[in-house]
Amino acid sequence: MLLLAPTGRTALTYAGTALLLLLALAAALALGAAYASRPAHRTAARHTLHLLLRLAPWYPDRPQ
Repeated sequence: MLLLAPTGRTALTYAGTALLLLLALAAALALGAAYASRPAHRTAARHTLHLLLRLAPWYPDRPQ
């Protein structure tokens, strides 16, 4: 029940956890885009990484 209480510390903990999970996902996709054995897998990983990074306000959204 303590984790469901709307406190500032809990919100910061959830935000930090979500950010770490997004960074881990981005790293896994970047490695998949770089080292996949098939070109189709590399392209899929690169496109998924691009879509994920578009969530960041600092990422330039330039179509390739």
